[in-house]
Amino acid sequence: MNWKAILRFKAIGVVLVLALIMIPVGYVAAKDSDWDRDHDGGNLIVDPIQTDAGYVSGTMTDVFDPCWIYYFNAKTCTPTCQPALVGDPGKAVRIYRGIPYAAPPVGNLRWKPPQPVTSWEGIRECTTFTPVAPQPYNPPNFFWGCITESDMSEDVLYLNVATPAKQMHDRLPVLVWFHGGGINTGTNSPYGVGDYMGASGGYLTSPLPRHGVVLVTVQHRIGPLGFMAHPELTAESPHHASGNYGQLDLIASLQWVQRNIAAFGGDPHNITIFGQSGGGSKVLWLMSSPLAKGLFQKALVEAGCTISAPLNPMSLCQSLSDGQTAGLNLQSQVGASNLADLRSRKWEDIINAANVTGSLYVDNFTVDGWSLLDSIYNTFNAGNQNDVPFIIGAGQGEPLKHQGIQLWSNALTTGKSNMYVYVFSQVPAGWKAQGVVAWHSAEVTAEFGLEGLSMGLVLGALLPTNLPLDPGLTKNDYIVSEYMMSMLVQFAATGNPSVNGVKWPPFSLKTSGNDWYNDIEYPVTAKPGYMQLY
Repeated sequence: MNWKAILRFKAIGVVLVLALIMIPVGYVAAKDSDWDRDHDGGNLIVDPIQTDAGYVSGTMTDVFDPCWIYYFNAKTCTPTCQPALVGDPGKAVRIYRGIPYAAPPVGNLRWKPPQPVTSWEGIRECTTFTPVAPQPYNPPNFFWGCITESDMSEDVLYLNVATPAKQMHDRLPVLVWFHGGGINTGTNSPYGVGDYMGASGGYLTSPLPRHGVVLVTVQHRIGPLGFMAHPELTAESPHHASGNYGQLDLIASLQWVQRNIAAFGGDPHNITIFGQSGGGSKVLWLMSSPLAKGLFQKALVEAGCTISAPLNPMSLCQSLSDGQTAGLNLQSQVGASNLADLRSRKWEDIINAANVTGSLYVDNFTVDGWSLLDSIYNTFNAGNQNDVPFIIGAGQGEPLKHQGIQLWSNALTTGKSNMYVYVFSQVPAGWKAQGVVAWHSAEVTAEFGLEGLSMGLVLGALLPTNLPLDPGLTKNDYIVSEYMMSMLVQFAATGNPSVNGVKWPPFSLKTSGNDWYNDIEYPVTAKPGYMQLY
C-alpha cells in the first residue's frame, strides 16, 4: 500500500473540501491555497504532519471566537459570554490537540518513567483535547468550570501545538508552557469544560503564536500519581530513584519537541520553557536537573512557588528518605499492602487518600540522586544548574514571591548567562480604582492576550467576588499585553528581552546599582533598585 500517495491525496482533498463547505461557527478558515504543498513535494506545511510515531491532523484557523465569561451558572455548568474575536484574518494558525508524547502511564506503568509511544498507522485526528490529569474534585464553580471525575484520566501524556509557520524551514522559536496549580492541580486541557476555561483553552487560541512562535502546552502526571516516592519503587528502579514522575514526563515532552517540532515549523535548537506558579517551580526543577541539560535554551519563571520567604534551601523538595516515608504513609492511608496492591487500586482511591484531612502525604519534588541531585536552591547556589538566560519575577501584589527572589538572588546569579527580573504592575482601571494590585497570575492574562483568557475567572479564586465583573480595560492594558507578547517572542528568539524601545538590562549583584528590574506597567520602564522594593 502506497501510504505517501494516500496521504497526499487526503491532504489535497482536505484543502478542496474546506474551500467548498461552510466553516463551523466559531472558526474562520485561512486561505488553504497559502498552505498547499508545492507540486514537487517541497517544504510548505500541509495536513497531515508526520511525527516520529505517525501522522497527525489538526485544525487551522485565523480568527477564533472564545468565550469571554461574564457570568457562569454553577448549577447548569454553562457560561454566558460576550463576543471576543481573537486573531487576524489571513494569518492562519494550525492547532493540534492531544498529540501523544509517551505511552499511557497506566497499569504496571503507573509510577514509572514515561515510556515510548506506540506508533500508529494512518492518520491520528488531533482536534480535541484529552482528559484532565487526576486531581481533587472541585464542585462546579466560576474558576474551574465543571470538571468532574469522569473528565479525568491517568492517560494524560499528551501535548498541544499551535503554529503560525507556513514552511517547515521557518524555524520559529518554540515556547513550551507548563501549567500552574502547584504540582497537584491544574491542566493544559479544558476537556469537559470547553474552550472558555481561561486556565486552559485560551492558551492555544490566544494571539501569542501569531506573534511568531510555535506554542506547545503539556499535560503530565501531577499529585501522588506524579510525585509519590516509595521504597519498592526505589528498589525496582535501575537508578535507585523514585518520585518526580511528573517532571520526567516534562523531560519526555521536551525530547518529543526536539525530535518533531521542525515538522511544525519550529526550531528544535531554540526552545524556551516557561510557566507560572507551580509551572514556574517546574521550570526551576528542569533548570536544576542533569537529565534536562540541552533540552531548552532559555527559561521564564513566573511567580514560581518554589521560591519562598523565609529562605529554605529545601523549599518544595524532600530527601529520598522522607519521600519514601510519605509514600508508605499514603499506602497505609489507602489500605494497600504493598506497591503491587497500590498499582491495582483505582486512581480515585489514591487521590482521595492523599487529600483526606490529616493525611501524612504531601506532594514534593524528591532529591532522588538521579533526576535531581540536590535541592533546587542548593543546585543553583553551587552553580550546577543548566546555565541558560532566564527571566524571573511576579506580580506587584506578591511580596513573598519577591522576597524569595531577593533571598535567592546570590544563588540565582551563579551562572554565566543573564538573569532578568520583572515586577508586573499593570491592573485594569476599573479594578485598580477598587484598590486591586497585580495579583498572582496577572501577567499570564497579559502574555497570552487579553481576549484569549477570561480575566473574570479570577474572581472568587484569586480576587474578591465583590469586584465588578468588568475589570475596566483601557487601551493601556492592550498596549501592555502587546508588549508582553512581543517581549516573549524577542526573548525566545534572541535571549534578550529588550523590545519596543524598552532597554531591559540584566540583573546583577556584582556592582552597586545594577539590580535592574522591569516594571511592567504602562508605560513599561526598566529601573534599578529591585533589592530595596520589598
